[in-house]
Amino acid sequence: MALVLVALLTAGVVAFDVVMETNIVSSRFESLQLHINDSSASNGSTQESTCSPSVVNVSAIEYHSGHRYYPLLQDATPLASPRFQDEHTVLCNESRRHDLKYSYCLPISGRKDSPFCTGADRMDLLTPHSAQSRCYASVLHMLLMEVYEELHAFGHTPLLVYGSLLVDPLTLMATSRRALVAKGYHFFHYDIWRVCVAPTHPLAARLYDPRLPITSNFVVPYLDLYAMDKLNDTDWSMECFSDSTLPHEKMQPFSQVKINGLSFDTVADPDYFLRKMYSEDYMTPKPRK
Repeated sequence: MALVLVALLTAGVVAFDVVMETNIVSSRFESLQLHINDSSASNGSTQESTCSPSVVNVSAIEYHSGHRYYPLLQDATPLASPRFQDEHTVLCNESRRHDLKYSYCLPISGRKDSPFCTGADRMDLLTPHSAQSRCYASVLHMLLMEVYEELHAFGHTPLLVYGSLLVDPLTLMATSRRALVAKGYHFFHYDIWRVCVAPTHPLAARLYDPRLPITSNFVVPYLDLYAMDKLNDTDWSMECFSDSTLPHEKMQPFSQVKINGLSFDTVADPDYFLRKMYSEDYMTPKPRK
């Protein structure tokens, strides 16, 4: 049985993961449009390259949850498309998104400190915020819930765990990529499969920070997708632990974890996963080298 683990990380800060059975339905996405505008400078005429993506039309998307976030998202959109210029015009080149990898992720700034960002939620993104008042974790929560709800709606069993673990199977790639792109997310492979906010997202104009450079690796909110296989009644295999297996009793029976007041299934022994991935002192903060 193949499962998928989605690790929710930002700039080296572990948030939470999702494990789920594979396959979600496919959907479509709108293309990007490139515009060239003329602008005049004081010393003569210059040509400035600018572009605006065709953002996802929320009313054309089937969302599978009755959560109040979605009707409020419809009320808050459509927003004007973000306007990219200079090096950011590469974000309008949809055909290169797989080559660009992290560089195609929408540049997003935000806070990561607590207690200010404790309990950050996707609902926070429905109202305008500056970089000083928006939390990265709000975007992370949106990413998590979009993936979780998509899978749950089609009969899969998501499982939340802390930490980062494995890569998903090809059967998930073919279906989830289209579904996530259709909702305004960038699904790309960089060592493992990952998901971030794309320039086509319905809230892109609100989240976009034009002051930032093109996104570098690991510096935006993103999800990591990993796979696990149940080998037999006693062992599970995981790609990041290719030289060893995990005992079944560390996986099942599932326990419970709460995120923003909602309960989710998690592995039987979350502490075991954290220690195996991050060492015994995983609770001690360490700067990224």
